[in-house]
Amino acid sequence: MANAFEDILNEYALAVIERAQSNLRIKRRVRGKTVNRFASGHLSKSLYYNLKFRYNKPTIDFTVSNDEAGKYADVIELGRKPGAKMPPVKPIEDWIRIKRLKLRNRQGEFIKSTESNIKSAAFAIAKSIGEKGIQGINYYGEAIDDTWDEYKDRLIDGYVKSIEQRLLLNKR
Repeated sequence: MANAFEDILNEYALAVIERAQSNLRIKRRVRGKTVNRFASGHLSKSLYYNLKFRYNKPTIDFTVSNDEAGKYADVIELGRKPGAKMPPVKPIEDWIRIKRLKLRNRQGEFIKSTESNIKSAAFAIAKSIGEKGIQGINYYGEAIDDTWDEYKDRLIDGYVKSIEQRLLLNKR
């Protein structure tokens, strides 16, 4: 069913992916602090869509392409509720290394980033996440909503034209 409507759907989906990648890179204000949820770029690079037609009706699935990014994609999108189970410590250790965070002791003084200090900081962060939760940033949801306004008229017109074409083909 390669037609103009399918081309518009693909164009729309690509625009959503680009905007979602942009949403991941934006610094945001969360609980009074400016934060950037972008570290290694694995999540951003793994965003993709899957366009399917079932019974001549299109569906677009926006998802991630690998399991590694899939483990935390939903947490970044939706957040994590307070009082939930503590997240795994190892990915937080890796995140600390990637972001090159400057660690502090209990008095607020900077300390060296040794393996033991990274592990204890990662454990403290994981414990805090378990207790306080994480606010989601809705990178996909916002991208879909923002892009929809730009494409809705073209998508509706394309869908109507594709139905008209199918009806004309069936009359013959």
